Amino acid sequence: MPFTAQTYRVMIGSPSDVPEERQAATDAVNEWNIQHAAAERVVLLPIKWETHATPRAGIRPQQAINEQMVKDSDIAVGLFWTKLGTDTGVAESGTVEEINQFIAANKPTLLYLSKRPIDPSKIDMAQFAKLTEFKKATFKTALVGDFSSLDDLRNKLLRDLMAVVRKMRSDAASEDEPDGPGRPGDPIHEATRITELIRSHKQHKITPKVFQKYRDEVLGLGPKLTTTSDPVQPGEIGPNGHPIGYTEDGDKVEWIPSDELPGETWPMLLRRNDKIIHETYSEFWDKVWWNRHQNTLHRIETGEDKLSPEQMAGVEIGKKAAKRIEKKYGRKNLGWNDFEWGLLSGKLSALSWVMGAEWDESLDT
Repeated sequence: MPFTAQTYRVMIGSPSDVPEERQAATDAVNEWNIQHAAAERVVLLPIKWETHATPRAGIRPQQAINEQMVKDSDIAVGLFWTKLGTDTGVAESGTVEEINQFIAANKPTLLYLSKRPIDPSKIDMAQFAKLTEFKKATFKTALVGDFSSLDDLRNKLLRDLMAVVRKMRSDAASEDEPDGPGRPGDPIHEATRITELIRSHKQHKITPKVFQKYRDEVLGLGPKLTTTSDPVQPGEIGPNGHPIGYTEDGDKVEWIPSDELPGETWPMLLRRNDKIIHETYSEFWDKVWWNRHQNTLHRIETGEDKLSPEQMAGVEIGKKAAKRIEKKYGRKNLGWNDFEWGLLSGKLSALSWVMGAEWDESLDT
């Protein structure tokens, strides 16, 4: 079903040493559109010099890129690993010049530094030194993200793009509305709108049931009961107007007609099956327990915790359990920074609630 959307251009800038990261960032923008474009009424367009810059003569190369891409873009994503780039005569590198222009125009600018490992012999030390100086200066004036893998970059960019989009939409709405009483959020304004809606419904004999049906099925606001209730009744349709059913694995899906294969459909996930929910819950629980176990070992090693021989026997049993978890998931997939640990705990809390715990209990993960 067609929908009206605001388009924001997302410019992806970087030196030459991160081609895979540039593609991962592009994938993240496209994935954001798949997941959120219809609901947010926003489409993000990835902009890169290799796809959007055209040849021009008689002009400084970076200036051409600035005029063709930077000027009209709305959001910047800057990626760095071991290089800063080539001096443009205006800034330390083309990427830095682009970032400076975004910041000067007060446009959202997301900067990410790669923590991926690299063979030291492949590092250009002069470039690395320039990047180090850039980091020192940037850390004083900006909050910079980092990533340890391509998947990590995609996930963080998906999260951060949502925050930026909603902030931009909120700012735009604030600029369009008058200050003071009568502005959305003002109690008198909201009460007036509700009163007018009630009077209009009575005048046209619109019942709450009819209004809810229109709201859900035509405007697409709010989840339909068909996406959350079981079993699926014959003829039930999903939020996009297509049949609802189940995959062989038990996932509840809406069968969307394929644009590439006439007569074929593909499953758009509405709700995951019980088996994967249980498996994911167990995985998150293992990882949370492992992290707490490591914290316990650290407190013992530093003398913060004094344990009895009986308690130490329990710790030794815990070490064996921790080894099994490391073997199961891989040691490199365990251990997180504060943000990642908070995200993991939040996921486990939500799944605990789905599994039957009360919210107060589900937070005790």
